[in-house]
Amino acid sequence: MAKLPKEKTMTTYDELMQDPEFKKKHEESYFELVLSELILAIMAEDNISIRSLAKQAGISPAIIQNIRSGKRDNLTLKTFASLIEALGYDLILEKKVKRGKFPTRRIRMSRMGGRKIQKTASV
Repeated sequence: MAKLPKEKTMTTYDELMQDPEFKKKHEESYFELVLSELILAIMAEDNISIRSLAKQAGISPAIIQNIRSGKRDNLTLKTFASLIEALGYDLILEKKVKRGKFPTRRIRMSRMGGRKIQKTASV
């Protein structure tokens, strides 16, 4: 007697990700979480206070406090770029490419309006 193939059981997460609306909301909130966690990690590592960072970035301390507490659910690119610049980092965009196929193009943006495009080999 031939064995029937076992049905693969989906996790709750996998089932929820089948819903395009849920998937979109999840991806948006996850991206925001990653950005805010990145800022918090840099602040902790460099021992930078909320007030000091706010002053350097030219934004309200309340914005940073809301990021820290999870109340800020819409971190704009402008705010993120200001914070990253004030923390001494560059914002670098990398085009996604298939491994080993084409060179990667990196675009480094700085607040002073500088833009440096650099081609590097795929990793």
